[in-house]
Amino acid sequence: MARRILIDFETTPENTDLNFRIWIFAEDLYRALRSNELASLSLDDVDRVLSQLTIPIRSKRRVRRAAAVIEQVLEEHFLTQVARLTITDEAGQPVD
Repeated sequence: MARRILIDFETTPENTDLNFRIWIFAEDLYRALRSNELASLSLDDVDRVLSQLTIPIRSKRRVRRAAAVIEQVLEEHFLTQVARLTITDEAGQPVD
């Protein structure tokens, strides 16, 4: 069964500076995941990111590697304090 990584950001629509940083993060994450072929994140999802980003993982065995890439890009953008990662199944139920 495929997995998804859900990134929840602690932000509000009024926090334009943080929302812009999240959008820039999402663009860099798109490039990082695409170059590693770990997940399929669309540019439409990147353009629509607000407080949540869902990343479908192509293979169950790639979840840890994809999560590591996501955490690295979060650190590069100084967003680790405002982001929470959750791994879910296709139905959206959290998994270990």
